[in-house]
Amino acid sequence: MIGIGNYYYSQLPRFSGLLLILALLVQPVSVQAADRSSSLYAEVQQSIYQVRIINRKTGHKRTIGSGFVIERPDLLVTNYHVVSAYTNDPEDYSIEYLATDGETGVLELIDVDVLHDLAVLVADKDLGKPLKTDALPEKGATLYAFGNPLGLGFSVVTGTNNGLLVESEDKNILFSGNLNSGMSGGPALNEQGAVVGVNVATAGNAVSFLVSSQYLNALIAQLRLTNFEPRTNLHESIVQQLKFSTTDMLQRLRTSPWKLVSVGNFKAPSRLDKTINCWDGSENNEDHGLVNVIAVSCSNEREIYLDEKLSVGNIQYQYTWYDSEKMIPPRFYRMYEAQNTDEAANNATKENVKDFKCSTNFVAIASQDFKMTVCRRDYVRYQGLSDILVTGAMVSQKQQGFLFELFMTGVDFKESMRLVKQLFENFQWQT
Repeated sequence: MIGIGNYYYSQLPRFSGLLLILALLVQPVSVQAADRSSSLYAEVQQSIYQVRIINRKTGHKRTIGSGFVIERPDLLVTNYHVVSAYTNDPEDYSIEYLATDGETGVLELIDVDVLHDLAVLVADKDLGKPLKTDALPEKGATLYAFGNPLGLGFSVVTGTNNGLLVESEDKNILFSGNLNSGMSGGPALNEQGAVVGVNVATAGNAVSFLVSSQYLNALIAQLRLTNFEPRTNLHESIVQQLKFSTTDMLQRLRTSPWKLVSVGNFKAPSRLDKTINCWDGSENNEDHGLVNVIAVSCSNEREIYLDEKLSVGNIQYQYTWYDSEKMIPPRFYRMYEAQNTDEAANNATKENVKDFKCSTNFVAIASQDFKMTVCRRDYVRYQGLSDILVTGAMVSQKQQGFLFELFMTGVDFKESMRLVKQLFENFQWQT
């Protein structure tokens, strides 16, 4: 017993020493991140500003975000969505900066990249030392996001780089950190203090997104060609950017290899492109088990922000199959007809879009008769772009039904119809 007791007492100091060594090895990692956060804060705070949109009538803030000095001491970059109210109504709003020392001043909008949510502004004086940009570090690297959360003051959020979202159209950086409202447009820095991304959005629960610095570099390079002169036809430029984006998207979808999936007795294209995700939406026990329902829903989950009531660039479509051997045909038809609607969920207002105009025809698709409705509404301020809603209902079977719904926002009508035609040409009926 004495020997055993001596063993434990003699080994305990050695075990405690091992814990101490491990603690010393682990501690510098967290301490280093905290220390670097503090030192970066001191290095860059004079180059980061609050960006404010001011209502000229009241003199009060409409929206706030963040911005940072880039390329030249008098240039700031922020998100497009921060300054969108001014872009849409420059007579009603102005843009100001607020420094960390409380100094304010006026900013002028030079140019925007609406597709990647970026805007470049100029002041009438030097604002600070321009921050440098750098490539994205390896996954797992610590990043430091700066901004003015909720207008409460200059802050830093430490998080982790999880790489580019390569299967997303905007290819933003996935950032494990808690970005908050008001931090939009602020810089996300690497350990060396260089900008690798621009704060843009959050999904909550430490899931946030950054615009890659590669798009900022491209915008700055474009502005160098004009010596950073403010663009005189800014709205026209935005329209052209949107047209280019939607045409590129639709042409890419049409040329991508499509995989067909079975939805009831139909085979139809599912994932049209790697930027589109599809989900099962099938239901059981529909109408007390009398109807079998198989559904597939797909979307690209993209929204190009134009203003608080309007985003474009989204495409979503759904296939739904119904069949029943237990329900008599008249009852089945009533149930099936109630499922076929031509309403689209969208927050666009009459200020932005005209009313939908629809046309309905009966067409043959994959040897089956369909009632097809095509609805189109044109944009008021973004001429040449439209929202398109296409619905189709198979009407050739008594106890089987197949619904197709496609909704696209801010697209070219002719290009979208080419995609719809190609979709239908790929449908297959399976007996």
